[in-house]
Amino acid sequence: MSAYRLVALEKFKRLKEIKISRSKSEKSEIKLNRARKTYEGALAESFPYSYFKNFRITIFGSGLIADSQSSNYRFIQRLTKRLGEKMPVDIITGGGGGLMLAANAGLAEAQASLKKTNHEVDCHNFGVKVDLAHEIGQNNHLDAEKNFLNFSTRLEEFIRTSNGIYLAPGGFGTELEAAMFIQLRQRWRIEADFPILAHPFWKPIFERENKSMFNEQITNGQTPLIAEEDLYIVHYTENLEEIIKIFKESRWRWKELRKKVKFVA
Repeated sequence: MSAYRLVALEKFKRLKEIKISRSKSEKSEIKLNRARKTYEGALAESFPYSYFKNFRITIFGSGLIADSQSSNYRFIQRLTKRLGEKMPVDIITGGGGGLMLAANAGLAEAQASLKKTNHEVDCHNFGVKVDLAHEIGQNNHLDAEKNFLNFSTRLEEFIRTSNGIYLAPGGFGTELEAAMFIQLRQRWRIEADFPILAHPFWKPIFERENKSMFNEQITNGQTPLIAEEDLYIVHYTENLEEIIKIFKESRWRWKELRKKVKFVA
């Protein structure tokens, strides 16, 4: 639930009478519509620089998996360390603890390794945070961070700045983030070759949804609610070499397009 909604409702509960000005509300609606157009225009204008500045992979995952010796934690940490060592790449997370911390910690290890061997360090850790009353865990590996009040605008930031994503095991928050990217691929709002990779943890979850929306609809003589090609949007793998290969190929395509870019004042 968005911050403004909770604050308003808590205030309303303490009042004996709730007074709402029709005229002020109508003016606010007009102001909101203008602001929305301005915001969406700014997103479009800022995208090219964000997209071409550096190749960025977003790791989504649970903040609850805090055991640094757990298999999921160590896997994500190894993944981002290898990614940082194999190619210039930024890692974006939600900026919290758990698997988000693991992802940023892995890249921090890669940064340290590159410095030690006198290689150029062209990889950075970014945290895209949301204002939560009880944030889970601390993350001290961020080179830069942005803070958002609402999940909706935070999701837009992930979309604006990501060149590919990997879904680590997680809960409703991770599923929300995954669903946003899956829908964008389904409705042709991001590029058809945008990598959406996922840990096999997600396979039975998404396959149950696919079965309900596609297979069972057809079996029952109903119109399927998704297309057959939508069943294959997500690629499930925990093979480090395969993940790196897919992201490397995606970065190559990005780099080829980036050759046309000339940054000007």
